[in-house]
Amino acid sequence: MLALGGAAHAEDPPPASAPVPVRLGDAVVLTLSGPREGKSAADRARAATAALGQVLEGSELPNVTVQRSGDLAVVVAGDTPIVTLSSDDARLAGETSLDGYAIKTANAVRQALASEDKRSRIAGTVFSSSLVVFFALIAFYLIKQVTRVAERVRTWLEENGDRTLRVSVKNVELVRPAVLKSSALILIGLGKWVGQFGIFYAWLVVVLSLFETTRGYTERLTGFVIAPLSLLMGRAITALPLVVVAGFAAIAVFALVRFVGLFLASVARRETTLGWLPADLAAPASILLRSAIVLCALVFAAPIVMGSNDGSLGRAGTIIMVALGLSATPLFACGLVGAVVLFGRRLSVGEYIQIRGQSGLISAINLLELRLQTSDGTERRIPHLLLLGSALERYGQNPRLSVEVLVRPDATPGQVLDVLGAAGDRSGRDTRAELVGVERDAHRYRVTVTCLSLSDRSGLLRQIVEGLAQAGLQNTQGTRDLPASRHE
Repeated sequence: MLALGGAAHAEDPPPASAPVPVRLGDAVVLTLSGPREGKSAADRARAATAALGQVLEGSELPNVTVQRSGDLAVVVAGDTPIVTLSSDDARLAGETSLDGYAIKTANAVRQALASEDKRSRIAGTVFSSSLVVFFALIAFYLIKQVTRVAERVRTWLEENGDRTLRVSVKNVELVRPAVLKSSALILIGLGKWVGQFGIFYAWLVVVLSLFETTRGYTERLTGFVIAPLSLLMGRAITALPLVVVAGFAAIAVFALVRFVGLFLASVARRETTLGWLPADLAAPASILLRSAIVLCALVFAAPIVMGSNDGSLGRAGTIIMVALGLSATPLFACGLVGAVVLFGRRLSVGEYIQIRGQSGLISAINLLELRLQTSDGTERRIPHLLLLGSALERYGQNPRLSVEVLVRPDATPGQVLDVLGAAGDRSGRDTRAELVGVERDAHRYRVTVTCLSLSDRSGLLRQIVEGLAQAGLQNTQGTRDLPASRHE
């Protein structure tokens, strides 16, 4: 009896303890009331809670199943065992079947995982949306600061750039302040746009990386922007020695061009005297010589720097020459004619000419045009190409003007010639009066006078009319103003 009683006592289930909940977040998934394999219900609950948290940290929710192992049922989420249940756990939970209790527990685990995952996703979305707004405010502030700093620097350059920006060597100004100022303003504008784009790009990358659905676009966007830049930087680093040599060569060419420009500018100002170059030809000579230096540097010096005739600089020089030759043929032709006119001394400033019926004084000549000051005070700019297809009359610096006069036939020719000669002497010099025609109603006389300018024509006509009126030799048919003739 004792033995039977002892055996029956040994088969009794372990005593139940206070139920211990297994929680996932704030939700109770199941409760454990009995120990198993030396672990108390609290230890088993803590292990199950930790397993649920580990499963929830995964990117996707695994499938929850029940696996039987002898008299035990294991609730498994993917490859992670959550809790091991026995018949005692089912009995303590008020269930009659271990399988039914295990399935019920698996459904509770599955539902708790789904609810917690949904809650965490909503919380993550809300938090990510808050970060989007927060980072947008930061980006907007930084963009405003970049704009403000750029405007401050631009304002400072506008006010002080002409005084402070200067590159000179021993009082020789290599780069004008205006050039440095304009270059700095361009760089500031470019830097402002690059800074604003960089801030916006960083904000966009961060925003796309916050959401799972747009996270893949982050890699594409980064590859689209960063990959070309990294490739360009790699090529730049590879070509760095060549770039350094080319930079020194460019600085040398720039210094030479600048020196030539400054030197010939001093010749134009008559501060420096050259026996082979007059001061009035220094400015066009400077343009031609500096252009020739740049083209020669691109065509001839570039292959030496690049180490190959097919280098990029050499090809750039060839392309520039071909492009200029094709697109600026009229400009080059005009410049060529202008060079012939200037250096050949075909025309000179201060000379009176007539072209296409328009007379005037040459006020300036450059490589592309000559400027004609007309008698009415206007300025006409005539391209040199126009000289190739138009007749040009040169009057010289003191034009010789001719006027024809009709006088009644009963007037003595000698008296008329004296009156006309005196009128011409009052208007100019080297007067020549002659009888050029005899008609039935009048005699035709011509007066030719060397005057100081074309504007003296009106004075000559006035002197002729007044002289004839004072001598009582009023002309019956009037006067006729002849075109000015060339006077050597």
